Amino acid sequence: MSICRRSAALILIRDDFNVLLLKRNNDLSFGGSFAFPGGVLEETDYKLAQADSQQIQQSHLKYYCHQTHSWYDSSLIAAIRETTEETNIQLDYKQLYSQIKPFMRIITPQMMKKRYDTQFFILNLNNYEALNINKNESISYEWNTPVGFLEKFISNQISLFPPIFLQLLILKQLGSYKNILTFIDSGDSLKHTYPHIFQFSKKGILNYPDPNYDLQKLQESEQTDYLKNEIKVKYNQLERSDFRFELEGNLQRLTGHVGKFQNSPLAFLNGEVVKDGQFIQNKPKF
Repeated sequence: MSICRRSAALILIRDDFNVLLLKRNNDLSFGGSFAFPGGVLEETDYKLAQADSQQIQQSHLKYYCHQTHSWYDSSLIAAIRETTEETNIQLDYKQLYSQIKPFMRIITPQMMKKRYDTQFFILNLNNYEALNINKNESISYEWNTPVGFLEKFISNQISLFPPIFLQLLILKQLGSYKNILTFIDSGDSLKHTYPHIFQFSKKGILNYPDPNYDLQKLQESEQTDYLKNEIKVKYNQLERSDFRFELEGNLQRLTGHVGKFQNSPLAFLNGEVVKDGQFIQNKPKF
């Protein structure tokens, strides 16, 4: 077990519903896999976030809670900075504060040697078909639809880690950027910064954590102090989730189960997601 490092990533999505994934350099973390632009927070992110806090809050204050305000702004800055560094797309921070939206927060399982507490953001960005990516960070890049990437993953053409796989599934279910915006600004506005803490069972089930997972054990074994406190408060304030994936036959079948906790983005993955190797498109309900 290890301590979490705060990180941030930015999902770039075009009007044609293509998203950008970078193939990570083999010498870096998650080497060889496809991922959204992103990385760990740096000291400069905290300094710029402090300087621009009023401007950021004009558009993002509704996504804050007392446990996230200290790092949310810095994560937003880091997502923009990392995207600029990795893609060489020159993004104007101040102009983007009102355009970028929070999407999902995912925390690496405790069993992993390297752990990250990653806040994912999303931005509609066009006119960047060809990119001059930073080859120190990534080998290549690709614009494709969420289902296009998922189909490549299922056929073993590309590698995706669970956080990217899950978010591509959710994007696929939403189906358009208009639906994404509707979802983000409807219902519980804190659903995008709620700590999604995954654990893997021996049976390949992904817990969130569901009633079969020992929540007390999760809290006691957490070594990251701020996260240990947040888990305790969050799970006391909100009903525990009941989310898990059942995997069969190398992803030929995939079924999501969502119980009490309906205000998570994962609620879109309730029921059959993959059947006989084919992705099922369900109409999103907000």
